[in-house]
Parts: sequence; structure tokens; C-alpha cells
Amino acid sequence: MFDNGVGMNAARNPRRCVGWATMALCGLVLASSAANAAGDNVRTVRDLAGRVGPILGAALVCQDIAQSRIQTVADKFRAVIRDVSNSEAERMDLAQQFDRAVIDGRGTITSGRTDCKSVDRQLADLERSISGPSLATAAPPSPATATPLASIIPPAAAAAPPALAPPPAAAQPAQQAQQQTAAVTGAVTPSIPLASPNVRGVTDKEIRFGIVAPFSGSARELGRQMKLGIDTAFNRVNDAGGVNGRMLHLFAADDGYEPTRTLDGMKQLYEKDQVFGFIGNVGTPTAAVAVPYALERRTLFFGAFTGSGILRNDPPD
Repeated sequence: MFDNGVGMNAARNPRRCVGWATMALCGLVLASSAANAAGDNVRTVRDLAGRVGPILGAALVCQDIAQSRIQTVADKFRAVIRDVSNSEAERMDLAQQFDRAVIDGRGTITSGRTDCKSVDRQLADLERSISGPSLATAAPPSPATATPLASIIPPAAAAAPPALAPPPAAAQPAQQAQQQTAAVTGAVTPSIPLASPNVRGVTDKEIRFGIVAPFSGSARELGRQMKLGIDTAFNRVNDAGGVNGRMLHLFAADDGYEPTRTLDGMKQLYEKDQVFGFIGNVGTPTAAVAVPYALERRTLFFGAFTGSGILRNDPPD
């Protein structure tokens, strides 16, 4: 895969790592219809999801980058995921990994780890890689990468330019508005299905969130007031039409500010209520139980009421 040379160079030179990723993405697009070396392709796509996704996620935060550019690359990558997957479960796994990488990429802008100019250049590299004449003309003759790339692209595909898809018909104003606001992850409109159709807690009509807090016991007012504030904010969003037409719903579990009850509350919301993420949990000792549970499931854990450093790791967990 990419461990032969490219993986080792990634730590030393992240910019070069992005360049190799774009070349490999180009190769996958060219070879996606060939369906040979399926196992290698799946491994390669899994690796690329962690490289391409963060670029698209960061681009989503940059207001000066056109959403249509992000959409085009995301569509190409999802088409590759569909082509290389050997089963629906494998396709969903790759798509979810890609979605998580996109979400992680959004934080690179907000945390200051990168800037929009750099992201714009990286996105341009991706665009060139999927529209270039062939991977053979884009990749340098490096012995470290010649074998992996050759295994991805059949000789016929490498020798001939790729067939380009016909340009889409002119979009109506409403469709254009949807395309400009569509995200690469969870909150998307049905006509632009960028995310997996089975994102936990997200449907065409709602997004589910959960809160584990004390609604009984001596600290019950902390939980009640936190829930009241979130409900008020959610109601305001819902009254304005929701998020891309989806209503925000808050499900609550009572732990009484007792850490021994927190895990049961987290499980109830995650497994039974199928929430998308946790928001507004109350308490420091309870957070020590809730945070590991959320991290293990790579689930959103946002806005907890605690001053503990457990939520402020550097670098973030």
C-alpha cells in the first residue's frame, strides 16, 4: 500500500504526503471501473479517506472556497468507494471513515493548524489529480511508489486518458442553493446524498442529540437549566426551518450527578435512542466516565458543563 516510502515520508513532509494522496486518488478514479486488485484498492481507499477527507472538511469552513468544488471531489471519491467495495457493509465502513475524516478536517481551520490559502491549494491539487490526462504523466518515476500505483491502474487505463463524465444539466435556482449549502458529512439534503444514508441519529427529518445530566438529587437544577437552555436554542433553530430541513431533538438521561449511573445513561441514549451526539452533559466526575465512552465510538461530545482538563487535551483527542 502506501507504507513503502510514502507512509514513512508523511511524518517528515506532510505537504508531500498530500501530493502523493492526490496522485493515488487520480489513479483510483482512472481504474475504478476495472474492478481488479479489489483488495489492494480497498486498502488504498481506506488510506486515502484519511488524507482526502481532512482537506474537504477544512475547505467547508473556508467561505471563499466554492462548495461546488468540494462537492465535485467528494462525489468522485464516493464513486470510487462504491466501485471498490465488495459488500454493502464494506461500502458503509469506508463511507463512514471518510465522513469522520471530513469532520476532523473542519477542526484544522478552527484550531489554527492550517489556513484557507493552504487548503485552497490542496483542493486545487485534488481537482487536478482527478481531471488530469493520466496518472502515468502525473506521478514521478519513484521506485518507492511504482509498485503500489501500478497495482491500482491497469496498463490500458494508464495508457489512455480517462473518459470524462458529461457535464451536468444547468441546475435550477433551488437546486443551486442546495448544492451551495450541502455539507460533505451528515447534514445533507436528500437530493445530494453525500453522507452515508445510515448515519446514526440523522434522518431526512431530524437530528437526534442526547444529554446525560442530573435531573434528580441535589444538583438537579444544573441539569434542568442546561437542558432548558439547549431546548430553547433548538426551538429557535427549528422555528427557522431546522438544519437543512431537519428538526433538532434532545433526548435526556438522568444520572443524578452520580458517575456510577452515567454509563447507563450514555448507553441508553446511544443504543436505544440512537443519538447522533452528546451535548451539554453536566459534571466533572461524570465526564470522566462519559468521555471515554464517546471517544471509543467516535461520537460527538460537545459543550459539557465542566472545567476539567479531561476535555481540554493538547493535542485534542
